[in-house]
Amino acid sequence: MKFYIFITLIIISSLATYRSYNIFNGKQKNLVEKFLEKKLLKLETIVQIKSEISNSNFKTTFIGEDEDYKYKVTSSEILDITFGDCLKVSGNISRPEIKKSGETLYNFPYTEYLAKDNIYLMYKVVSSEKISECPTLSHYEKVKLFFLNQKINITKIFLQKYDQPYAGLVAGVLIAGKGLMNPETLEIFKKVSLSHVIVLSGSNVSIIIFNIKYIFDSIFIIVKIRENLLSEIIRKFLILISITSFVLLTGGGAPIYRAFFSSFCALVIFKKDTDQFYALTIVVLIMTIINPFGSIYDPSFHLTCCATYGLILFSKYFNQLIIYSWMNFIPNFIREIISVTLATQVFVFPYIIFMSGSFSTVFLLSNILVLPLIPFIMLFGFLSLFPIIGGLCILVNNLILKTIFYLVKVMSEIPGGYIVFDKKLSLVILLGYSLVLILLIGRLRNVDLSK
Repeated sequence: MKFYIFITLIIISSLATYRSYNIFNGKQKNLVEKFLEKKLLKLETIVQIKSEISNSNFKTTFIGEDEDYKYKVTSSEILDITFGDCLKVSGNISRPEIKKSGETLYNFPYTEYLAKDNIYLMYKVVSSEKISECPTLSHYEKVKLFFLNQKINITKIFLQKYDQPYAGLVAGVLIAGKGLMNPETLEIFKKVSLSHVIVLSGSNVSIIIFNIKYIFDSIFIIVKIRENLLSEIIRKFLILISITSFVLLTGGGAPIYRAFFSSFCALVIFKKDTDQFYALTIVVLIMTIINPFGSIYDPSFHLTCCATYGLILFSKYFNQLIIYSWMNFIPNFIREIISVTLATQVFVFPYIIFMSGSFSTVFLLSNILVLPLIPFIMLFGFLSLFPIIGGLCILVNNLILKTIFYLVKVMSEIPGGYIVFDKKLSLVILLGYSLVLILLIGRLRNVDLSK
């Protein structure tokens, strides 16, 4: 049965991808005719904001749409606008271009990346005016606007209670993503391979989802609700409602939607004894059916797949390797961090080399030192929202935050801690690593580490 489901999903995902490419090519053909040889076209229109507003680097960015197209809009002005507002704008539209990465092997296909959200044009606003006449939002969009307003209010509380850059990290791991972190801070965390912990990434979302599930499981045990099919359905329904509310509160985003969808599949589709590799592959195929370009052209999706497949395939191997070696004195929680970090890097490492031509040699040290502290940042950050215990939680959290930023700064300054490769060296590394990986996978089938 599993085999037939797998084959069926491959066929459907292939058809969905074929259809998406047909739509994409048709749009591109229309745009070629529209632009002819010109790179820019002047346009005056009315756009309605259909995304969260990003204010950074002295510009405002959002997704807007009119009767004809959906645009990625940028304005040099910091506008006082929100989701659902309408603007009368004038400026220049252009087609997205491939972002060439210089000395790396990968040229980012920006046109296809934006197409995953049905965005085919860039709109640089020269002048804008907020207008009152605006199409009515759908019921879903009204709910989304409500949650976005709550997100803005919570983020403001974090900004009031914590100094920067600490506020950016606390809000980032809980609700806001990386929007509150300045570029310098993001670069430092990138150098020590900790970009995944300072934003609302899949790992952080998984922690929150796990806690939501744990809370409802505990409530059902405490109340002593009898276990049967009806109680199980009610419990899963309440968990999914809570997770959906959290997704809406964060404003969504690819990593959050992926974590939500994986949780949905785990609760509704798969059984507890379902093979993890099979389950992940099914989830990937279903997500490809839903949004083919999101699966093919979104680097964050690729990194998630690389990390998760590596975790499933190699974490047990690295864990046993430590247990049955001279390193068996390492405490269990540190051993788990090491094995998980190494396992996720098995496929992430070559992808990072391909994408950015860079590598952090301190990735293991940084994850061992910082990763255990992130759940505490999330816990005390959440508790700091409450009046009575908030003051104490902020005090404790500030000590943890200062420790994290100090460790990251020290590790980012280690000589040789962050290495950048040119195209030729990146290619040699990838070829050599591929051979080693093939040999490693071949040996894993026949190795018993307990002997």
